[in-house]
Formats: sequence, C-alpha cells, structure tokens
Amino acid sequence: MRLLKNILIWPIYSNIFVALCILGLTISSEILFRTSNYKLSQFVFFATLFTYNFQRIFRLRKIQNQSRKDWLNKNKLAVFILIAIGAIMSIYHFFDLKTKTQIVIVISGVLSVLYPFGLRKIPFSKIFIISLVWTISSMFLLVLENDIPIDSNVGFHLIGRFLFVFAIAIPFDIRDLKFDDKKLKTIPIIFGQSKAKLLAVLSLLIAEGLYIIQYFEKQIFSQHLIGIIISFLITSFFIIKSSEKKSDFYYSFWVESMSLLLYLILGFSTLML
Repeated sequence: MRLLKNILIWPIYSNIFVALCILGLTISSEILFRTSNYKLSQFVFFATLFTYNFQRIFRLRKIQNQSRKDWLNKNKLAVFILIAIGAIMSIYHFFDLKTKTQIVIVISGVLSVLYPFGLRKIPFSKIFIISLVWTISSMFLLVLENDIPIDSNVGFHLIGRFLFVFAIAIPFDIRDLKFDDKKLKTIPIIFGQSKAKLLAVLSLLIAEGLYIIQYFEKQIFSQHLIGIIISFLITSFFIIKSSEKKSDFYYSFWVESMSLLLYLILGFSTLML
C-alpha cells in the first residue's frame, strides 16, 4: 500500500488523477448516449486540470492538508506548467465548440470561480456546486455539443449523474470535518457522519431507480444497467467506510476513482453487447 501511495502521489496532488476521473465520467456519458466527441472530452480534461491546479495554488495558504501543501510548495514550477498547459489546451478546444456549449461553459466556470469568494458561505453550497458543475462538464456539455434532444431520457441521465457525483462528494465533506469551520454548514456538520453516509447511499439508490425506469423504457441496455448497479454497489461500500480517521489517500484515490470505475465497468459491459 505504501508503494502504491508513493507511485500515485504525483498524479493525485498534481490533479492529473481528478482530471482523468472526470474524463472517465465524460466518456461514460458517451457510452450511455451512444455517441462521442473527442474535442469536448479533451476540453473537459484540460479545463479540469487548469481549474483544480489554479484553485490549489491560489488558495495555497488555506490548504489544511500539510502533506499536499508541502508537495505543492516543493513542486510549484511543475504545477504552473500544468496550469499553463491546461489553460492553453482548454482555450484551443473552447473555440472549436458550438456557441451554446461555450455559453454554458462560461456560466459553470463563473460559478466555480465565485465559490471561494462568498458562495461557500451559503449552507450546503459546496456539495451542490460541485455536483452541478461535474454534471454539466461530464454530461450536459455533450448533450449540447452533439445536439442530443433534451427529453425525459436525457433528464433522467442528468439527474442520475448529479446524484452519483453528490454521493461521492459527501465522503470528502466527512474527510474535511476536522478542517472545515463549523459555520460552513456542510451535510456531515449539520446531520452527522452516519446520516450523511445514509443520504449518499440513498442518492445512489434513487439514481439506480431512474436507470431501471430507463431500461424498461428501452433507453439503456441491460448490460449497462447491470454495470451501473455493480459500480454503485462498490461505491456504496467506500462511502460507508468513510470516516474522519481515514487518510487523505483513501478519499483522493479510492473514493475519487469511483468515477473511473463507472467508466471501466460500462466500457467492459459494452463489449458484452
């Protein structure tokens, strides 16, 4: 386990791993909608790389995780290079997208930027903003860019994606319990860890119910439904095991990787069609 941590510390702290996770979610959307858009998926990856590293550097003094803070101080040059690469590639792909997609990207980008400057004081805003922005980035942009008709099927998919991201975001609030100001009003602070984890698992169950409805309406394949259920069951396990005592690696790798797991299982189930 120590060797695995040492190998993964660079991609995790440089936010390359989280960018890969949202890329995995984006490709998962492509699988579910039976379409693809390489320009958009590349934009999402590089925009995430830029945004996360920019926020980390900008709020470096406020980072409570000493290990991550020390790593960032030691590798500032590398992080600035990643920020530059992320910005250049994001801009390059941004102007290749449709106007309606660009408008939504700007709106979600403004929402992300404003969060540290006041929005975070609104009760529960942190988790809802993260869930909304990740849902937009990993699914709604694809719907817009590929001109997928917005109907009940797309609506169910968007709600399901929101609930999935919402569920895996709750453990990160549990991790931050020892750091967050009690006035911040996160779900674990208000309701406690047990109820917060119950809410996360319930969110996954509701999302599963939506996918089951879609299956009976012949909107998704049975293989994909089974893959989603398996992925959500594994995700529930890691949510239930979450606690303040778990290491940052547990959240930054294992919980975060549930997004990649969903993509891998959906990709494998597609081979069975």
